[in-house]
Amino acid sequence: MEELDEKKIIKLLGSQLKKLREEKGASLNIFAYENDLTTATVSRIENGLVDTKFSTLVKYARGLETPLENIIMTLNIDYSHKDGY
Repeated sequence: MEELDEKKIIKLLGSQLKKLREEKGASLNIFAYENDLTTATVSRIENGLVDTKFSTLVKYARGLETPLENIIMTLNIDYSHKDGY
């Protein structure tokens, strides 16, 4: 696992959410509508332009019918601290 900076993490999460949504066969517009999100919000998240709220991630997980922890684990982020604690 490589250490990632904040912008890379946001981009990585967005691309993973987009991949999962597309695997479900859901268009951006339909996914947004069915999960009480705006298309602009979904687009910004999936393009890694915003650091989304936790509540929005929960809506995503519900819409994808996937536990949120599964989405997070697929990112392969190094959670260790630089200082070793």
